[in-house]
Amino acid sequence: MNGLAVPLFSQVLKGAFLLVLTAVPTVAQAADGATNQIVEVPAGWSRQDIGAGTVLTPNSAPAGSVQLVLQGFPPADTLRAGFDRECLGSTAGHRILKTGPLLRMRSQDGAEMLGVTMEAQVADGSHRYEYCVAAGTPGSLELLGYITTSLELFQLYAPEVKQLVGTRRFAKLSASAAAPGTVAPGTPPFERSSGPAAGKGGAQSAQLQGVYSGFKFIFTNTLGAVQKSAQSDYFTFFPDGSVYNGLPDHGVVQFNMGRACAQGRQDFCGVYRINGEQITIVLNRGTYTQTGMRTAGGFNIGGRDYLLQGDPAKAPTHALEGTYVRADARPGEDLARKFTQFTPDGRFQDEGLVTTVAGTDITGGNLHFERARGAGTYRLGNFTLTLHYADGYERRLPILIRPEDQDQAVPRAIFINTYTLVRRR
Repeated sequence: MNGLAVPLFSQVLKGAFLLVLTAVPTVAQAADGATNQIVEVPAGWSRQDIGAGTVLTPNSAPAGSVQLVLQGFPPADTLRAGFDRECLGSTAGHRILKTGPLLRMRSQDGAEMLGVTMEAQVADGSHRYEYCVAAGTPGSLELLGYITTSLELFQLYAPEVKQLVGTRRFAKLSASAAAPGTVAPGTPPFERSSGPAAGKGGAQSAQLQGVYSGFKFIFTNTLGAVQKSAQSDYFTFFPDGSVYNGLPDHGVVQFNMGRACAQGRQDFCGVYRINGEQITIVLNRGTYTQTGMRTAGGFNIGGRDYLLQGDPAKAPTHALEGTYVRADARPGEDLARKFTQFTPDGRFQDEGLVTTVAGTDITGGNLHFERARGAGTYRLGNFTLTLHYADGYERRLPILIRPEDQDQAVPRAIFINTYTLVRRR
């Protein structure tokens, strides 16, 4: 997953929150920060006050993937003018792709607030899912920005953000301020993740097929302290009613359920049933059952949303084009010099990138190390990238794209074996 990678918050949300991210302090409150905004920090979140702003981050989220930023700005002639100035509109390196409906609400102490959800594309081509709320207080415009690197993360932490928005108060409003109004819902889900799933002609499909991605919480005990962290979670569904709780190491093409679930790994294998809008997943020979509801983009189970990922094989060109590098590679390090180049006529040239995302391949009990580099031909099929090297070696890898990139001729980012690769040129 891409980190937010924002030395300045203006690179993530419309031009305002100029915050440099450093280590999170252990104190809950500092002398600076967004002093006019009084918020209840959710349990399990950390607070960092930087200059005139405050950053809140959930400890359980992957590093750099979720931020909630608070900061005050000079007021505009009207709240709507300030909201449009700070929340809406595209800037260099930050293009608004989609916005939700305008939300009107009031804080507990009567401040009028406007809010909107947005999907944006940043300079490296990756997407951000954002919620911006502007509040008018005497002498200032107070902004709250909630930003995540994926829709799944946005939905995962939305209930805590909604609670924070509903309880937020402002120091500049005296006890005699206007009576509080009804607080509108804090973070509505993006439209494409709500409602029942439909098949052709609007009818509910009786099958699931493909790779669905979401997040789950993992709890670990370290020296007596229980720590919670969010981890990517996958379900791969097959039309015969079987399901694999994971992302197949070699992609979906020629996936062998029996082999994948051998040697004590049957916990990840099972079957699923569809009954109207209800989905039931049964794993480990019936010992573990989960029940949830289908949505327009996938399904919700255990309070967690899973969305159908994009399949590059179904994209308009049915091919890749350009040079891809690891999104987490830092300038100057060896990883940043590794890349794979694809051409639309089905050829590839790998300069050390594949071995960083594929590791080793064990076939027939024999250990095969990935080629340090190589060239050959490739093909895409059913969430699978097959690399056929010039020396006859063949390697299949799972490949995904974002659902919103499914109709794009050339995706700016692809996901291979859970690693994010971005298109450099």
